[in-house]
Amino acid sequence: MKPLMVLGCVLVAGCSSIPERELENAFKYQRLKRYDIELAKPIASEYQTLASKAWKTMAAGGTSEYVSILELGDDALLARIHLIRSAKESIDIQTFIWKDDPTSRFVFDELVKAAERGVLVRILIDAVNTPATPAQLARMARAHRNLEICLYKPLRETIEYGKIGFMGNLVLKTKHMNRRMHNKLVLVDGRVGIAGGRNYEGKYYDRDPDFLFRDRDVVVAGPAVMDMQDSFELFWQDKSAVFLTQLLDVRREFEKLTNGNEPFSDPDDLWMFGEIDKLANERSLAKVRTSIKVYEADKVMFIYDTPRKFQGGKGRMDFDEWFEFLITGSTDRLVYQTPYLIYSRNVRRRIAELREDHPNYRIIASSNSLAAADHLAVYALSFKHRKELYKRTGIDIYEAKPYPGDQHDYVYGLDAIVDRAIENAGIDRDDVGRIERAGPLLCIHAKSLVLDGKVALIGSHNFDPRSAKLNTECGVFIDDEEVALALERVILNGCEPQNAWTVSKGPKTPVISHFSGFIGAISTALPVFDIWPYRYTTNFDLKEGCAPLPPRDPNFQQNYTDVGYFPEVPDSSTVIQTRLMKAFFGWARPLM
Repeated sequence: MKPLMVLGCVLVAGCSSIPERELENAFKYQRLKRYDIELAKPIASEYQTLASKAWKTMAAGGTSEYVSILELGDDALLARIHLIRSAKESIDIQTFIWKDDPTSRFVFDELVKAAERGVLVRILIDAVNTPATPAQLARMARAHRNLEICLYKPLRETIEYGKIGFMGNLVLKTKHMNRRMHNKLVLVDGRVGIAGGRNYEGKYYDRDPDFLFRDRDVVVAGPAVMDMQDSFELFWQDKSAVFLTQLLDVRREFEKLTNGNEPFSDPDDLWMFGEIDKLANERSLAKVRTSIKVYEADKVMFIYDTPRKFQGGKGRMDFDEWFEFLITGSTDRLVYQTPYLIYSRNVRRRIAELREDHPNYRIIASSNSLAAADHLAVYALSFKHRKELYKRTGIDIYEAKPYPGDQHDYVYGLDAIVDRAIENAGIDRDDVGRIERAGPLLCIHAKSLVLDGKVALIGSHNFDPRSAKLNTECGVFIDDEEVALALERVILNGCEPQNAWTVSKGPKTPVISHFSGFIGAISTALPVFDIWPYRYTTNFDLKEGCAPLPPRDPNFQQNYTDVGYFPEVPDSSTVIQTRLMKAFFGWARPLM
């Protein structure tokens, strides 16, 4: 195809109109009935009981909320299925990604069952990532009269647009394509909610043999869920929330369908969910899983962006303003975990002010190494500015190992996952080296922080410029020392030598290091052509038999071994791509 023809196709694809919400259209094409089945009753749930207790406390003039931190992916899936089965009136789900795989289909079947017993189910999915094929989405749209699905901010009138359509959107609809709904919520009866970082795909729920996310959610039972419900309603009623059957290719597939009650899950995949299916009916998850603990928190607040953020407006309790305000009040330490170490100018300024006001203030960050990262470009720009983060901002950085020593504590049923990986790959069980890397690679996806060991945040915000300026975000702030310290211990465990490499100043060579630092500073300041290969910091691993030390301790390098900038990266092409991104895409930092 000639260049002008390609350009013409891109322009035509990019000029496709962007649909807006049409209620008449939605009700015209939805509502096909399924065969009647016996209505199921909701299960009893401790969280529902605790929600009632919290409301009674509020009515009496007090404050009380109940929360559970969901560290394990399997626990997060169990909690979702449990709460779905406990629903009496409504279930609302808001997510950035819905991947059509065995895990999301298992969840969807549970949602259909809830709809069949009379529960109103609504699912809101950001449209930038295609959730499924038009045929599968058509099936989902007609699953039940009580189940509604909307995509948020679709880029055109069809769900599929191909490579040319993608380029057209990128060129002509950059602003629309770049501003996304990143919020993640599960709400049951407006009384119990889940917020955090997890989307809907097996990788978030310990259901992938090769790659898993270390993520985090929080269950909230109590009045704070009212704000979570208000947040969902703002997005659901927004004109950019488009019903599935408004998309032309989904509608065409919809009109081909006949009534049926076939489940969405493949029977061959149900073995993965046997234990979940059984335990989800238990009244108290805390009694069947020691990893799920219920805390009575002193104060819980749900803070969220509204759709007005896309128009430059400010909604109620704007997330970023509240986040900056909260940091400003800290006096001792900030411990946090995030996939990406890239910060907006405002956050960098606030942190600098903190360190000026409190010289002994310590900031500890748990994040991904290149070997564990899922977004190479974001890591590359973080690596480009690591001297600024370490030296000027004063952050102690710990980069996660892809196969951490405590991986059994991070993944439920890891041994079974590794056994299947060994069998699938045909690895000899005497080959110790390969077996150690036979299980899934672990990547941090959690977005959490603890201030002064007193206030905790769990949410969807990555603490990066994209979250601050482009995406809408939300999170749960928990003002309770017991919860905060529990979360802080988990994050700090991720910084332990068996689980992470410590970033520190590289070994110093007289004269050469000074010259290299001078050239490196000039190179880093360039938005393009940052080609100087040497960096101020590097990664270190603890020597056997030595005691861990903070990265700025005068004796640090005596106890640690320099393992280079990119330890355990399996192929040189990844390193080359990272260096090229660092060299030529520094201008893209505000978009990351």
